[in-house]
Amino acid sequence: MSETLADKNQAYWNHASHFVFKDKWIGDIQYQISEFLTDNIDWIGVRLPTGDNERQTKLMDYACGNGIVSRSLHHLFSKCIGIDLSDGMLDEYRATAAELGLDNSRMSAVQGNLLAPTVTPTTPPLSKEELDGFDLVAICMALHHVEDIALATKRLAERLRPGGVLLIIDWAARDLSDEPEQQASVQITPSSSEDHHNHHHHQHHHHMHDGINPKHPAAHTISHNNFSRDQILSLFEQAGCGESQFVLADRLSPVPGARGGQMQLFWARATKL
Repeated sequence: MSETLADKNQAYWNHASHFVFKDKWIGDIQYQISEFLTDNIDWIGVRLPTGDNERQTKLMDYACGNGIVSRSLHHLFSKCIGIDLSDGMLDEYRATAAELGLDNSRMSAVQGNLLAPTVTPTTPPLSKEELDGFDLVAICMALHHVEDIALATKRLAERLRPGGVLLIIDWAARDLSDEPEQQASVQITPSSSEDHHNHHHHQHHHHMHDGINPKHPAAHTISHNNFSRDQILSLFEQAGCGESQFVLADRLSPVPGARGGQMQLFWARATKL
């Protein structure tokens, strides 16, 4: 059987987990992500129980890495579950939980691939009930490592309770021909799903390997260089989600390594219908 993209990612990130979070540019990006999440909780729009409704509230941090989403939002939830292919990354997630003073009942890590054509049990095994009914499912800086992004988005949305929120954070496609050479920032402007249907002519198609340095050791783990707004909103729609929003970062990030150059983060959210 040939090696899948998931296999390549698992092998690479098991190794890279020991050093990747020591890079300053990674730290800068994680700070930018955390700053946005903590400052825009209302925009994320998780509908937490009120009054006498004491049900457990759950966050799934998918492809969790060291758990930047869980670190930023754990205080909103009874339980955070980090899922990753890489045992090395799960060790980093557990280290974050320990740093936050959260025991396994509040923040736990499991190895698994919920996005494969055939879903296999997690390690340690979680029941169907434990893997369903999430208030928030987040995939942060990992969709560009996934082969079938439509299947991935659908699978993640399936893990939500009705009214739950799917959050995607990744690199945005940029049309460099429209930008001044010294552009330093881009205004944050939420975009609604209603706008999406009127702007198909603005969609830009990028080959998945444009701008990727093939000699970099992480190049073989990347399926998509970036994502357009229309592409993400379409993925939400296909996954049975609405009320979608797409926000660009207010600054560009210098990114060395497999890509190189100036990249721009986006945050996108949608509600399971």
